[in-house]
Amino acid sequence: MTGLWKVSLARIWVFVGVASLVLPLVIAPARHADALTIAQTRALIESLSAKLAKQEQLSEALAEKYNTSKVVIGQLDRELANLRVQIIEKRRQLGTTSESMKTASVRAYVYGAADAQFLALFQQDISLSDARRQYEEQVLGNLHSLADSLRQQQASLNSSLRSETSKRAAKSAEAAKIRSLLAQNAANEENTRATLATITKKLKRQIIDYQIVVAKAASKRGDTKAVAAAVAAAAAVGGQAAANEVIAAIKKKPGVSGSAAGSKAGMAALAAAKSVIGTPYVWGGESPRYGFDCSGLTQWAWRQAGYRIPRTAATQYYGMRHIPLNKIQPGDLLFYYNLDNDHQIDHVVMYAGSGPW
Repeated sequence: MTGLWKVSLARIWVFVGVASLVLPLVIAPARHADALTIAQTRALIESLSAKLAKQEQLSEALAEKYNTSKVVIGQLDRELANLRVQIIEKRRQLGTTSESMKTASVRAYVYGAADAQFLALFQQDISLSDARRQYEEQVLGNLHSLADSLRQQQASLNSSLRSETSKRAAKSAEAAKIRSLLAQNAANEENTRATLATITKKLKRQIIDYQIVVAKAASKRGDTKAVAAAVAAAAAVGGQAAANEVIAAIKKKPGVSGSAAGSKAGMAALAAAKSVIGTPYVWGGESPRYGFDCSGLTQWAWRQAGYRIPRTAATQYYGMRHIPLNKIQPGDLLFYYNLDNDHQIDHVVMYAGSGPW
């Protein structure tokens, strides 16, 4: 009988609560994040969050500084506009004074100055008469003084205009630089947010995958509280969808990747089992006439193929050679463990040759 009796040692199915909840008894090492990896991801998220907070604070400071610069520029623009108005007014006043000086000069000439002496009215003492001298001193002298004062005022205004224009240019350059820094920091913020979102999503996936592994291990031990805690932990980061994923992973039946073609004896045992489909289930039953229970059927089927095997599911499991699932063939037996939380072999089925049985 060597090579004929094949049952799985690599995977024994564990039932928790209801028969549809099936898990591998032996949990393979997690391929996803472990607790250390999750802790590292959390640390990265904390670092990115701190970085983003600093960037946001910098943006606020830059925005405040930029707004202040704009206010100053506005004030400088108003001052420049006022200076230009004042300069225009001084130019107008100077022009009026110049016209008055021309008129006064003409009058001085009319009052007695010769043609050859016209220009000398503004260059030397001309004492043609007391009346004209008094006129020149009072009229032309006052006009000259006024013109000089207006020119000085205009020069001062022009100097102020140049100074304010320079300040305005400097402040505009400063505002432009701040605006550039603000735009650059905003881009940095966006990149950090995108990275943070990606890492946060990764962390959620790691936590869910980790809780799936934890839930499977807890289910294997029959620890329903730990299973519930794993489901809750997944839900805390991924909502009901994550909780459902953990539950589905617990319920999922791993596929069997054995051969569809078995040995002659195995195919004969399978054919015998199929021949009595429809026979009622009877606890302790072991014949087509009175009915079968699970181990009674597998024992009877293999007897029809010419081999005797133990009677109960537990004695069949412990009394035959175990093989990995990827070596299973039609007619081989699969055993269920801990269906009723007794930590015993409780059920046996026969592999028919294609995927999950």
